[in-house]
Amino acid sequence: MGYVLIGAEASQFSAKARACLRWKRVAFEDRNATPEVYRDIIEPRIGYAVIPVLLTPDGQIIQDSAEIIDHVDQLAPGQSAHPRTPLQELVSLLLELYADEWLVIVGMHYRWTHNDAWMIAEFGRVSAPNASAEEQAGIGEVLAGPAREAASRFGVSEDTASGIEAHYEGFLADFSDHMRRHPFVLGNRPSLGDFALFGVLSAVLFRDPESGAHMSRLAPLVVDWIARMKSARAGEGELLANDEIPATLLPILKRQISEQLPVLSDTARALEAWSVAQPTGARIKRTLGTHEFTIGGRWGQRSLFSFPLWRLQRVQDHFNGLNASDRAAAELLLEAIGGSDLVNLRLPVRLARRDFRLVIA
Repeated sequence: MGYVLIGAEASQFSAKARACLRWKRVAFEDRNATPEVYRDIIEPRIGYAVIPVLLTPDGQIIQDSAEIIDHVDQLAPGQSAHPRTPLQELVSLLLELYADEWLVIVGMHYRWTHNDAWMIAEFGRVSAPNASAEEQAGIGEVLAGPAREAASRFGVSEDTASGIEAHYEGFLADFSDHMRRHPFVLGNRPSLGDFALFGVLSAVLFRDPESGAHMSRLAPLVVDWIARMKSARAGEGELLANDEIPATLLPILKRQISEQLPVLSDTARALEAWSVAQPTGARIKRTLGTHEFTIGGRWGQRSLFSFPLWRLQRVQDHFNGLNASDRAAAELLLEAIGGSDLVNLRLPVRLARRDFRLVIA
């Protein structure tokens, strides 16, 4: 057996992992996560229903888009998704934190506010390709229920709708400005930040028809970048020299920090309160209560998800591993985007992933 990526076309994180596999020129089977695949492959091995999952020729099973990308980087020689310079890697990890754990709110809003009927049909078509249209609609409606509920837990509501759209349209304007100067996030080839952003922008916000039309109207340069990402292959192009961070990325990072950092801070405090009585190795709860948050100037309520702290820990580990001169340069960059508190935010416990779940290390 060769490599098998189990996922879905409509899945943000499947698209992120798939794009890196294709860029690295790794031969793999792209397998759809049907109900039968969940029942027979994913749930017996992972313990719960989740995608994407990478099956390897030597029998390993890798889950989580970041871990899949890290594995692909190690197995395939040549250019790495991770920049080899300190500031570019820092920015890449920040953008992964942003795309995976903040822009997911945007994707859920547009999917279930503007593309609900289409997604019901899509769920039905993928899950029961041989069923009648009426049967597919019924199946799709059943499957859509938990996804809609998840969107509300992430903070999608009538109260936050206009703020989410303001955040997204501001991002599209800033990313378009960047694309006028650079074909990819950090130069002339993709890197980790591209793959993370590609996940939500391509699989959700461009693929869903109403959202795709919206993106095409507001940000045709972003649509062009999506096309470039699909055709890019490792060995073609280089990152910017001298560890350069384009000034056009700073507005994106500033917006990220201003809204995401308070949520991460609240999550760290909730984890501290929960973890006091927990032993090493304890599985960390997926949610740690609820809190108020802001996005695009609008207030709302959402669950405090623990997993973003795992992504944050990746950022902090990179920063803490820098030598003195590189750390000084990183501190200047973080100060410029309002992110100094992000790397100094104290996580009450060390996080690890064991048996595909987040645990106290």
